Amino acid sequence: MIETHKALVLSLEASGESFLKLTVLSPESGAFYCLKRIAKKKSSTTVTPDLFDTAEIDLDTTKQGSALFVRSYRTLIRRSEIGQNYHKLLAASEFSALLARNSPQMGDYANLYHRVERSLDAFCERAHPTIVLLKSLYLLLKDEGYPVRESWWPNLPNSLREAAKNILNQPTPDAKAAIATDDCQQLTENLYLWLQRETDLILPKSKP
Repeated sequence: MIETHKALVLSLEASGESFLKLTVLSPESGAFYCLKRIAKKKSSTTVTPDLFDTAEIDLDTTKQGSALFVRSYRTLIRRSEIGQNYHKLLAASEFSALLARNSPQMGDYANLYHRVERSLDAFCERAHPTIVLLKSLYLLLKDEGYPVRESWWPNLPNSLREAAKNILNQPTPDAKAAIATDDCQQLTENLYLWLQRETDLILPKSKP
């Protein structure tokens, strides 16, 4: 049986010599992984999945253990701009890694999908990935019902509270605008510490 899913690619890694393992997020089924066979001979019609793609994926759901196999993969949106900028790639990968580890236990799949889609578009289009990462994490936690506004925000050090207000309540500035990068990074690390202490979410392996 074949099922078709529109999905976002959250992670991508080799699985043995013959397959790619994709962790994807769909609005109907949430996050799950599937295996795509690596083409031995590439042709003009061969499509290789890329991190942060929006794709339409045909999955073979015939029982073969617990694995789902990709029968067909069609790229709808390729966010190649992220991979062309080291800082964008680093921040977007950090966000996607958090999702890949935790989204199976998150609630409203459709709302989660659209939230993540908007975040990936922002990483692609905006000039300041550190701000996009902080906003994406904050809004994700807020959407999932965690008390970031009631618990995290009031307990910020005074030196960071005004910076948080300016960053989180204002549109992401354009490339020419000066930003307080150190404040943004400190806020993100502070939010990770709060997340680790107050929630059951698992941090990406790259985080403490």
